[in-house]
Amino acid sequence: MKKQNVSIRDVAQAAGVSIATVSNVLKGTGRVSEPTLKRVWNIVNELNYTPNPYVQKLFRKEPVQREKTGMLMRVSYWPSVSPIHDEFEKDLLFEFDKACREKNYLGTSYVYRDEKGFQCTQIVKGLIDGVILCTSHLDLLKTLKGRLPAVLLEVPASEKELGYPVVATDFESAYIEAVKKLRELGITGKMASVQGILRSGRKEDRVVFNRDIFPQATAKYGNPVLPEHVISFETSSDTAEEDSIVLAEQLKKMIREDGVRIIKISSVSFPSVYQNLLKLGVRCPEEAVFLPYLVEPFSAPGVISILADTPQLISKAVEVLDRYINGKETEIKKFLVPVKKLDFSGVSKQK
Repeated sequence: MKKQNVSIRDVAQAAGVSIATVSNVLKGTGRVSEPTLKRVWNIVNELNYTPNPYVQKLFRKEPVQREKTGMLMRVSYWPSVSPIHDEFEKDLLFEFDKACREKNYLGTSYVYRDEKGFQCTQIVKGLIDGVILCTSHLDLLKTLKGRLPAVLLEVPASEKELGYPVVATDFESAYIEAVKKLRELGITGKMASVQGILRSGRKEDRVVFNRDIFPQATAKYGNPVLPEHVISFETSSDTAEEDSIVLAEQLKKMIREDGVRIIKISSVSFPSVYQNLLKLGVRCPEEAVFLPYLVEPFSAPGVISILADTPQLISKAVEVLDRYINGKETEIKKFLVPVKKLDFSGVSKQK
């Protein structure tokens, strides 16, 4: 079945429901059971169905002038309901709304949750001019493909492989600067890299690229900063504490037995991991120094906090998306934003 010929009847047939049920799902009206609701949305996304004439003509490669709505959407992901995440979302919403207003857009947000799947009527009906995507779920990428402009924000993936422009923090420069500073302070030793990933209930629907920054930095700067050890692990809001204990035990073994001294870590649970390491008797910075990527300040012995500039990231993402919407940018590439701060207060010169 060709996507450009998909009709509401095709969706109904594939989902095993009536046309009226599909219509009710898309309109958010009528009584539809949760299993049926999710099944219909899965089919809508899989077939890339849209009732919007503009998008249908796009699929047929027919020339058309689309009337802009002046609305941008930020799509984020969380595996399960979390009060901590919801609180963090409030801050991001404020910055997103501010950035949208500066470009004369109205901003709205959608949080993708595993238990619901992707059920965004506004996108399917063509009510959004562009999307800032903070996750690389395959079903989201498939749904957006060909519908409207989109920019990936802080997604650890290649813009070329995903086919979308990316706005991200310039970790390369930050890590190189941090490693150089450590050497000036007399702190040297083996390196390790830790990549934490939010666990999803549907692994087949998620795109995860563990592209470590050290090999990229080495190739670019010719600096010997390749990690001897790399750890990738998955965690969720339900098991974060247990996972941080296990990770702390693994790191302690690497520090004591393998001689690892400098650890680059990208994980939302770093503060918990750090506290568990202290409980296990690891001395910082005498035995280990950490280079965590953080969105909130975290000052502690042996920690060089690499703080992302969230307001600037969101502002840049909206600016870039606006350029794609208006045809001023067409090339798929990466846009880098400098880190907000490198905090060296947690380390001192070793004698």
